[in-house]
Amino acid sequence: MKSIKLNPRFIGKVLLAIVLLSALAGVAGSQIVPKMPLSGVLFYSALLALGLVVALILAVVVFGTFNQFVMRHGGTDPQWFWYRSEPPGLVQLREQAKALADAQRARR
Repeated sequence: MKSIKLNPRFIGKVLLAIVLLSALAGVAGSQIVPKMPLSGVLFYSALLALGLVVALILAVVVFGTFNQFVMRHGGTDPQWFWYRSEPPGLVQLREQAKALADAQRARR
């Protein structure tokens, strides 16, 4: 498996973009609640952005784990759960591959 290298500069840019976008949303949202101080709106906006990032990370972990589970237990592709059966022709391709593997074992 290929290891993932995290570039600290890229992570910093992503975090800065998240902070700036949440600040922009907070300033725009301060017009909705005019009696609340801007610092409070920015605080809640930052909490919301943090919650969204955490939810996104959790969703990636859960879906990735599920997809790995399906593939390890003989599933074709987790996306095919939306359909009633295997992709057209896949059963024949599997039978051909099995016959070819059996023929190669017989030659040895």
